[in-house]
Amino acid sequence: MADLVSMRADAMEARKRIDALLAVDGELTTDQVAELEKSDVEFRGLQAEISKAETIASARESLSAPSFEFRAERKPEQRSQQEIRTQFLSDLKQEMRSPGSFERRTIDFGGNAADLLPVDLQDEMIRLFASRSNVAQAATVRSYASDAEIPMVTARATITDFTGEGTAYDNFDPDFGKLRIRAFKSAAETKITEEVISDNRGGAVDEILTQHGEAHAYFWETKYLGTAAAQNATAPDGLLAAEADIASTFPDEAVSGTVAIADISTGSGDTTIADVTYQDLLDVTFGMPAKYWGLEKSWLMSPALFQHTIGLADSDGRPLFLPNATGNISQTFNMGTLFGYPVYVSDAMTDATPAGSFQAVLLERGSYVVATRSQVTSQVDPFTNGASGITAFRTRMRADGRWMRPSSSARLQIAAS
Repeated sequence: MADLVSMRADAMEARKRIDALLAVDGELTTDQVAELEKSDVEFRGLQAEISKAETIASARESLSAPSFEFRAERKPEQRSQQEIRTQFLSDLKQEMRSPGSFERRTIDFGGNAADLLPVDLQDEMIRLFASRSNVAQAATVRSYASDAEIPMVTARATITDFTGEGTAYDNFDPDFGKLRIRAFKSAAETKITEEVISDNRGGAVDEILTQHGEAHAYFWETKYLGTAAAQNATAPDGLLAAEADIASTFPDEAVSGTVAIADISTGSGDTTIADVTYQDLLDVTFGMPAKYWGLEKSWLMSPALFQHTIGLADSDGRPLFLPNATGNISQTFNMGTLFGYPVYVSDAMTDATPAGSFQAVLLERGSYVVATRSQVTSQVDPFTNGASGITAFRTRMRADGRWMRPSSSARLQIAAS
């Protein structure tokens, strides 16, 4: 600090000499010009040294102050699906605004002016669906930067009796396997004319980019709630796949006597959603082995079953479904609770002919993994249709869905007949 004070004093002296020479009337003599040049060089050098010394002093002061803030960077695989989508939308909007004030974006243009989005209708643009996936809310979500394989022990140690003194241990041979995380891709392209890029009234840009993210989220929702068998080479494992298809990868647990996943069917002749009873939902809630009852789970329901469930009550007339006590649906995402578990409603589970279909999944969070690549990629193409003044914007998302432990989850199936 003493050196800093001394340098400031020297700089002040050099400044005074410069001021005195500049205040001389008439032309400066040769000696005065030389003195002015010398003082100016000295002043500039001292200013640079003072600036460096101040930076060092400030840094030392910061380090000397006690800090109780602990920062732990999240690993990519710990990000939630909502965080991934939020980051995707932020990166996409930032990329498409460059260069300069490129506050202009795309609409779907098929060469017909009637296809253009009415960008003047600022207050009437429609949000088609929420930018989230219900399955991603209910399942484990992990993000991977490259291909990955999850090791699994598919045969468990089994102890069948007491072991006496000096006798052999129960023997078992573990069966090691791997679940491969794949990377299926969804892609979308939107084109926009030069005129709409220039005008962009009504916030059309943000709406279109947001709907790109929503389109990807809903596409994967339909695939996760599909019927693709486990180890399918062309799609993620389907939450609504047949039990036999799931069992091909996850054989029956011989010790506990359970199957690959607990499927609870309504009674014979109960072929409509209106036939679902209190007992049916109770059987689903406790359909898996008791060792899994205390794990974190969530309901995934079709809209029709959810509406029916709201009206169900137990034998004492108490409603089964309990809405959230505080807050609102748009903030909490789930609709309420059923038997203590949050309820998510997905349009992707809608079935026009419910007989024989699955209408609800009580999904244990660790039983299914939603695996995404770390980044959603985008591309701006002003060249392909540049002669027509059209720019194309493309987005791509790579992801997978894999069963991990289906035996800890359960599903409600409407009777086929």
